[in-house]
Amino acid sequence: MKKPNILVFYIRISVEDRDNHADGKEESDSIVNQRALLWGYIGKKTELAGYEVMEICDDGYSGTNLNRPGMIKLLDMVKKGQVGCIVVKDFSRFGRNYLTVSDYIDQIFPFMGVRFIAVNDHYDSREHEGSTTPLDTAFQTLLYDLYSKDVSVKVKTSFQN
Repeated sequence: MKKPNILVFYIRISVEDRDNHADGKEESDSIVNQRALLWGYIGKKTELAGYEVMEICDDGYSGTNLNRPGMIKLLDMVKKGQVGCIVVKDFSRFGRNYLTVSDYIDQIFPFMGVRFIAVNDHYDSREHEGSTTPLDTAFQTLLYDLYSKDVSVKVKTSFQN
């Protein structure tokens, strides 16, 4: 079986953080910055040079669930065995649900042979093959989950007031 040769940049920003269309911009500054960060990262990694790079972007979608157009496309490509590597800015860009993110990192991606890299979280699944997720990684994904729940409560309270 041929090893998948597609590296996917997955980029996401929630609707609350979007600033696109302000001052005539096509997309939010966060999307532009995430893209630049990911290109800079893979430019320094010679082992990633052989991949065909593809970008999937969900601009204006919450990370609390995976029901996002870009994510659905990404996971469909993974199921079809088309993706060799996924690169994100940090775990929260992939998702903010601790259990879901952990399932993908610990179970699904390794089973499918997909390398997963979270640049700002200093995580590369290649460094953890055959082992469980490090405690600091699990803790980080839990913090992203708790943060999104805390923000949700604060927003609801603000609207009620």
